[in-house]
Amino acid sequence: KSERRRSDEVTMLSTMMNSAVEGPDVFYDKKRFITTKQGNHISQHSVLCGANKICVLGKTIIERDVVVRGDLAMVTVGQFCVVAQGAVLRPPDHRFKATIVYIPMTIGKHCVIEADAVVQAAEIGSCVHIGHGAVIGKRCVIKDCAMILPGSVLPASTVVPPFTVFGGSPARFIRKLPVSFGQQCMDFTRTYYQHFKPLKKKKDKSKKKKDKKKSTKKKS
Repeated sequence: KSERRRSDEVTMLSTMMNSAVEGPDVFYDKKRFITTKQGNHISQHSVLCGANKICVLGKTIIERDVVVRGDLAMVTVGQFCVVAQGAVLRPPDHRFKATIVYIPMTIGKHCVIEADAVVQAAEIGSCVHIGHGAVIGKRCVIKDCAMILPGSVLPASTVVPPFTVFGGSPARFIRKLPVSFGQQCMDFTRTYYQHFKPLKKKKDKSKKKKDKKKSTKKKS
C-alpha cells in the first residue's frame, strides 16, 4: 500500500508541475519583497545569516520564513529556483580530526524546495524537486533530475542518482523518472517566475472622481 501511495504522490507532483505551467498569476506585496539586480525576489521576512556568503545567481524566489545559514559556510543557489515558505538551507558539518568543519552548499538551476523542507546537503544538482517537509541529511548529494517525496527523511551522506525518486523514512529508491522530467522542471520554474507578479493597488474610486472634478474645473 505504501508503494502505491508513493507512486500516486509522484504522479500527483508531476501532474501539478504540468498544470502549473499554464497556471494563474501569483501576486506578492512589493513592500515585503526585495528585488535584486539579478531579478531575484527575496522576502524581507526571510532570514539570511551571513549574507556576504550567500550567492543567488538570478531569477530565484525566496519566500517568507526561509532560513539560509550563510554564516556557517558558502551557500550558492542557481537560477530559476523556488525556495518555499519555512524551508531551511543549512550547510552540513563534517568532523575533521578534533574540529568541526562546515562544507559549502551548492544548489543547481531550476530546483524547487517546498515549504518546511530542511536541507543539509553538500550538493544538489539542477532540476531537483524536494517535497514539502522533507529532511535532507548532512552531506547528501542529489544528482540532476531527481525527486524527494514530501515528508521523506534522507539519511546523511546518501547519494541520489539522476532520474530517480526517493521517499519514505528513511528514504530509499522508489522508481525512475522519465527523461522529460528535467524539461518539466525547467518549464515549471520559468513559468512560476513569470507568473510571480507584484500586487497592483487599486485606486480608490472616490479619489478618481475627485481627480476628474479637479481636471474639469481647471478646464473651465
